[in-house]
Amino acid sequence: MYSTSDGKTLTASIATGDAAIDQAQVFPKALGKLLNEVFCGGWAAG
Repeated sequence: MYSTSDGKTLTASIATGDAAIDQAQVFPKALGKLLNEVFCGGWAAG
């Protein structure tokens, strides 16, 4: 869970299922993209 001082809160999870991927490589990139979208202007306020 992440939150900002102005009250935005994000709770999320990322599932890979049975995909043959290295989660240690994929997760940090996906998390960074998600946080950027939500907290850095990529997410429509509403």
